[in-house]
Amino acid sequence: MLQYSRLCRLIHDSLHPLTVKSSVLMTNEEEKLLLITLSQILNRIKVWTAEFDSGSDNGDHVMDDLKCHSSASCCIPKITNELVFLLCLESQYGQHLAANVLVSISEFVAASGSYWEEFMQSLCFYFERMIYKVILPSSDPPIRAKHLELLDLQRVLDNARWQSVGAIVLVLRNILKQEDDAKILEIYFQVLGSCLEVIPWDAACNIILADDINAPRSSWFEFCGNLLQLVCSLADCEEKNPAVRAIFNIFPNILTWCFGMPAENHNYSCSQSQYTRHKILVLMIRLSSLISLDCATVVSWLHLIEKYFHDLLSESVSELEADQDDCLRDSPFSGTSSHRHLQRRVIFLYVKCAFSLIGLKEHCKKQCSSCGNMKSCSKRGFTALYEWLKKHLPANIHHNRDDCCKRFTKSFIQLYMHEDDMLFQILLQLTYVPFEYAQPITEDWISEVVEKDILFLLSDIFDPVRLFHLFLSELHYDHQVLLDYLISKDIGASCAEYLLRCLRIICDKWNSFLEFPFRAEGERQPFPKRRKFEDEKACEHAFNKAGECLLLLKKSVESLHQKDLFPYNPQVLLRRLTRFQELCLKRV
Repeated sequence: MLQYSRLCRLIHDSLHPLTVKSSVLMTNEEEKLLLITLSQILNRIKVWTAEFDSGSDNGDHVMDDLKCHSSASCCIPKITNELVFLLCLESQYGQHLAANVLVSISEFVAASGSYWEEFMQSLCFYFERMIYKVILPSSDPPIRAKHLELLDLQRVLDNARWQSVGAIVLVLRNILKQEDDAKILEIYFQVLGSCLEVIPWDAACNIILADDINAPRSSWFEFCGNLLQLVCSLADCEEKNPAVRAIFNIFPNILTWCFGMPAENHNYSCSQSQYTRHKILVLMIRLSSLISLDCATVVSWLHLIEKYFHDLLSESVSELEADQDDCLRDSPFSGTSSHRHLQRRVIFLYVKCAFSLIGLKEHCKKQCSSCGNMKSCSKRGFTALYEWLKKHLPANIHHNRDDCCKRFTKSFIQLYMHEDDMLFQILLQLTYVPFEYAQPITEDWISEVVEKDILFLLSDIFDPVRLFHLFLSELHYDHQVLLDYLISKDIGASCAEYLLRCLRIICDKWNSFLEFPFRAEGERQPFPKRRKFEDEKACEHAFNKAGECLLLLKKSVESLHQKDLFPYNPQVLLRRLTRFQELCLKRV
């Protein structure tokens, strides 16, 4: 296409005089001229892209002196070569503008409707070659791209370093963030996924563990940050994404890069460290929802969480929130010691992994072949939960177990109340209480793992009926808050799913719902008469408040649905609420 010939000529004629000496060092005057030139190129490309979008000019009348007389498939590697070299510059501003030009060219290519795969292959080729160069300087990976004999690769490779690799990773992420065309994204995922699979990530880990990075620490951390943002963006895409498997495979390497350095080398700020931990947790949660984790992987993830997030697991769930006036409260950039936003994610992921081991079914036996058997996997899940709970419950819990469980469960709910999306993720997870479905376990095995009655303790703490009562209590039994959750664009589906599950559980275990907040049966010490009377009154109060809240919610949902104002069909929810209402009427 003539448009690519015109673009190639523009890039070559404008930039080649400034880069012909192949030096990444520039004088102030050279840098100033480069910035002006890149800005002009950027504006020109945007105009040409707009012409594609409007259909006003197909490039059929490009003047002959503006052509480079090369095919489009030859022009793309030439253009990429010229701009990728600028990513190696010592000039931060020049590097930034060159990255913007590459992103703008991606828009140009996408708008042209052709050669998108060639463009992505060219970018990923340089990503692969440059990271090979910084990881294995003496290696020479096979050249797999076309027309490379026409390019001056050596000037790029000679100047490749972690900062320039990080810059091209940032370009790839920015391209992903701006594209929404399904066909474009499909090619993007395929090409980048293939690239990620051939890079020698293990060699990079060896460099880190040996503390043998021949580069400023800031450049290395910048690369890690950019790569982490890219893989999080890839995992966050809703489209079917072949790159996710590649990300999953390199995830242990990412952890090593981010946390594997000796402590004395962590010269980056606390806020950067916390942001990295935040992104790692977001990535793990996302991967766990996209990929079915086998038993061995879940066990390894529990170990990784215990190793790298031990402080957050040990932190009290009942600790007071930071100052409400603090504008960075609960932000990944906050420098406070609580980091409640991190703690929420760590606990959610830890509980999810432990539950998945405890609730293994018969068809999962094959998954356990690499790590033992189903019994050992379940044992690992129980042990993980027990060891975590021991840090948060008093040593004499068996003398007053019911009150201790209630206090912990209430604090646990309060931990998540300020973050709606995480709130319903953890509540949904806890409706899958797997203890009654776990593999048969003998008393000897229980005592070996957790000393006493851990099954009953866990069932009390994570009892879905208890959690639902406390959840409504934290909302002050305000049905309008529940309605706002249900119609929310972001969390409406999660809230509806949670209510449906809880209503089913409540209707199946009606007596448990009525008896809240009684102590569990089999308590060693009897209640005094006065305490029993007070608990009966509290039980009646909790039931009445919860029932009133849910029945008012039913009335509000029905009203909106009749007016065709409810955002989705609530018939299933209304049927569950009607069943709840019938049970309430029978009690009267």
